[in-house]
Order: sequence, then C-alpha cells, then structure tokens
Amino acid sequence: HPTRPPCLFEQAMPLPLDCAGAESQLSRTPLPVPVPAFFQEAERSFSAKKPGRPLSYTLPPRPRHKGTLTVSRVFAGRQPQPWSQPRPRSVSFRGSQARALAPRSRLYDPARREPFFSQCFQLLGRLGRGSFGEVYKVCSKEDGRLYAVKRSVEPFRGAGDRQRKLAEVRKHERVGRHPNCVSFVRAWEERGQLYIQTELCPASLLQHCEGRGKLPEGQVRACLWDLLQALRHLHSCGLLHMDVKPANVFLTKRRVCKLGDFGLVLELDRGDLSDAQEGDPRYMAPELLRGEYSEAADVFSLGMTILEIACNMELPNGGEGWQQLRQGYLPPEFTAGLSSELRALLAAMLDPDPRLRPSVEALLNSSIMRKTEKWRKLTLLVQDGLLRAASLCQGVGSFVRWLWAALCLPARWLSSWHRSVPVTPPCSPLLATLLDSSFSWDEEEEEEDGSLGEGVFEVSGVCGRHNHTCPGELLLQDK
Repeated sequence: HPTRPPCLFEQAMPLPLDCAGAESQLSRTPLPVPVPAFFQEAERSFSAKKPGRPLSYTLPPRPRHKGTLTVSRVFAGRQPQPWSQPRPRSVSFRGSQARALAPRSRLYDPARREPFFSQCFQLLGRLGRGSFGEVYKVCSKEDGRLYAVKRSVEPFRGAGDRQRKLAEVRKHERVGRHPNCVSFVRAWEERGQLYIQTELCPASLLQHCEGRGKLPEGQVRACLWDLLQALRHLHSCGLLHMDVKPANVFLTKRRVCKLGDFGLVLELDRGDLSDAQEGDPRYMAPELLRGEYSEAADVFSLGMTILEIACNMELPNGGEGWQQLRQGYLPPEFTAGLSSELRALLAAMLDPDPRLRPSVEALLNSSIMRKTEKWRKLTLLVQDGLLRAASLCQGVGSFVRWLWAALCLPARWLSSWHRSVPVTPPCSPLLATLLDSSFSWDEEEEEEDGSLGEGVFEVSGVCGRHNHTCPGELLLQDK
C-alpha cells in the first residue's frame, strides 16, 4: 500500500508509545460511541396527573384574533353595524339566510334596558371558560328547565369575525339530534355578542376524572363506544370535530358520554379550509402540522383522550414526550395495567401514519367494541328501567301523600269547628256569696251605715271588670 502522509490530527497529537518505543495497543482500540437515551428521557417526561389543579390549567392558549375592532380611531365617524345594536336578533341557518327577527319569548320586553339573557334566564353560576366563550348554568323563566348558555368572550371585532363566530350555529344545526351529541336549542346575538343555548349536562369527563384517578377499564370502554358513535354521526354529516378531549365530553345522569363544543368543527364539503384551526396541542394529530385534514385526526385525538382517562397520565404540551407519543411510543409504566386488547386498540388509533389508522367503522367492528356494545346496551336498558321505576315510585308516593291529606281534611274541619263553640265561664265567687239566701242585712244597720249602695256598686264594678252577664248581677241591679 502506498504510504499516506500523516493527517493534521496525528501531527498535532502523536500516538502514545510504550516503554519499547512501539505504539500502544490501547491506542488502536476504538472507543464506544455514546447512544442517545431518547426513550429514557421520554419516560421521565411522562407523569401522572396531579390532583387539585383547577380547570383553567388544562385550557389551551387562546388563538390569535382574525379581525379588527368594529370602531377604531381611524374610522371614528363610521356608523355602527346593525348587529351591534342592543336589540337581540335570532341566529339560524336553516333557511336561505340567517334570520333578523328577535328570539321568541313571552317574557321579553323591548322597552326594558335589561338584555334578553337577563330577562328570560336566571343565572345560577358559571360552568367554565374556554378560548372562545364562557358557559353559564341558567334556569329558563319560561319552562323552568336548566340549560347551558355559551356567550362569546369578546364582542365581534368586525364583519369577518362575526361570520366566523356565527358559523358555530350553522355547525350545531348540521349536527342535529343524536344521543351522543349535545343538543342545540337556539342562538341569538345581542350587543355584539353571540349566545348559544344547549342542553345542560351535570359534568364533563374531565371533571368526572378529577379526584378519581384512572377509570376502570369497563368505564373506559363504555366512554370509547359512546364517543365512537358520536364521531360516526359527525363524519357521516361531512364534519370533523378537531377538538376531541375530556373537557369537551359531557356526562348525563345515566353516565352517557356526549360530545360537545362544536366551535372548531371543520366542514369538509365546503372545500375552503383556510379558516381551519387546530384544537388543544396535547390531543392534536401530527399530520395537522402538515395541513392534512381527515377523519383520522379525530381518531387520533380520541385515542389520546382514552389514553389519558385510562392511565391517569398528564399529556405533555410539547418536548420529547410529545414527539414520542406521535411516533407510536406508549409508556409501558402507564399502559401496563390495561388489557392486551385495549393496548392494541390504542396503538392502532395512535399510529403516526394517518393512512394506517383504523376508521371509526373499523373500530366499532373490532372484537373488543362488539363485546362492549352488548354490555353497554344492556347497562343502559337496566338504567332506564331503574329510572322509570324510581320515577313511578316517586309519583305513587306523591299520590299517597295527597290522598292522606285529603282524607284527614274533614277531621281537621270538625276539630276546628268544635273548638270554635263558645263556653259560658263560671260566675265569680263574690257573686255566689252575695246571692246566698242565708245572708241578710239588718235594717237598722243599713240605716246607720248607709253602705248598701256602696256595696252594690262595688259588686257591680267587679262584675263589670269580668265582662260577664250573670243572673245574680241582674237581680242586684233590680234591687
């Protein structure tokens, strides 16, 4: 082999020699290449949920505004838009265009200064605050039922911002009625803010899991089956939810999961995806960063939701943990307690390639979901029977109490009538003594003393103070 000139590194740092002048064998031994411990760092980046954190800790950052203020210093002389007037206007897209009529209510008086929300609803408290609106628990003054009303956080910042916010009403109306979706009642705009009235659910899935830790696998499978039913309905309508997470899943009294908050719903059939916005980054699918929108994104978000409630794991907002979850890595220290079927299902739902993820129909046709469907329907049937039996018992108890009160009413009337009969009180002992025939006055003593009239008047005064009319009193007066 031809001799090569020594490199610059060898000239600067000569190889070590042993005592005989020969090169040491240790200098020829290759050093081990350090292996990056990415998976070890990823394991340390995952942690369990910490109890006691408020709901605001889990809220995503507020998105940037896409509009300008309605009235600015540049256009100070511009006339206000008609939708900024104090009169309420009903919002609906079921016809050819949104209505401009006031919402129907027999309690609303346009002459009063109070808004429609204050006149027709009794505010019971605030349920939560999101990136786009505040949700209140209210009681309708018309029918006495409880509802949830979502009000936009800030007024409309312009015509474009108003159209984007009113689009949520159109999405609600497109969703329609479904047992696993929150029902829409009506919507209106007033004083530059949007109000959306929906049904009220006792709690969200996030609130249900707080303080309980991880849920039993039976409840996790039931939640997964309910949410798959909701996603199947949305996807059949050409809609993508884009924000599936425990805070947007609500529980009814029967523990049925309902998907709500359709503010970020994407309408695939409209074609224009320029206004598409991603939801919470902890549940976001990786392909959304590349601008790829499909039903697989909802499947990924649902898989992250099930991973969180089944393992009580704090999902990372970013970093190595966020990357590893989107590369198909599931931390074994959290998923060890799950069954093999559920782990395999989660691994398929969280596949990094959206083309390899199973669709909603494929998930519902899996063996674990077919088993869950039978138990879920049986459980709901038993719950319906128990609720009907409880309501029947309550109605029977109310009828028995009413019947008992009706039967006791005549006895109460007789008792009150008997107590109202007047009773003549006994005469005074002084009068009885005066009416005694064995007692008489001597005529001579009467003439000397002359106190008979005074005695009579004293007795009459005593009788007058008692307000009684006695025969003896009349006799004394005659004498």
